[in-house]
Amino acid sequence: MENQTEWNNGAAADEAMNQAAIDMRDAACAAGHTYRVERGDSFYLIARKFGVSVRSLMNANPSVAAGRLFVGDILCIPDGEARSCPVGSSAYTVTQGQTVVDVMLASNVSLRALREYNEDIRLTALRPGDVLCVPPNGDRGLCEHGGPVYRMQEGDTLDEIAALNGTNVEQMLRLNPNLLPSDFTAGQVICLPTRRRMNAPDTEDTREERT
Repeated sequence: MENQTEWNNGAAADEAMNQAAIDMRDAACAAGHTYRVERGDSFYLIARKFGVSVRSLMNANPSVAAGRLFVGDILCIPDGEARSCPVGSSAYTVTQGQTVVDVMLASNVSLRALREYNEDIRLTALRPGDVLCVPPNGDRGLCEHGGPVYRMQEGDTLDEIAALNGTNVEQMLRLNPNLLPSDFTAGQVICLPTRRRMNAPDTEDTREERT
């Protein structure tokens, strides 16, 4: 009975120490929140889970060696830093029990499209809190060389989109071989150039130079 009492007192003391550690770290996390390290965690996985950079996580925990994390360690997770997603996509936080199929159904995008936007994340092993970059609704991931996609808005024209992306109508049609010119209407998801092209106007001078 005495041993049991001592064990209970010891467990209570340990819990009190853990709570004190959490309280101290909370006080130090003025611009963040605390997280208790779980089995299998690493700085990279924790940073990915909360959508922050590894460098920011390390800077927020200067007293913790990146290679010496232990289950139960209390880390400070910096707030205010969201995952940087490509233009046209949006951040999506995975919730408890969700799989990549759930994300695909919720966002109406293909697995290939998700892979193109999340090369650093293992989609078959998602964890609650993982932040994914989700492309526009309807993206099938068919763009040439992983180029960005865009959902056309009311009033958009093929000519204007081409000009805004530094290219021409011919190139836009080549980037979207499955679409007719008349398909470029509001709601249609289209492929854009991988990088901006600043093409000069096709003047008589430039045509003469090519001949």
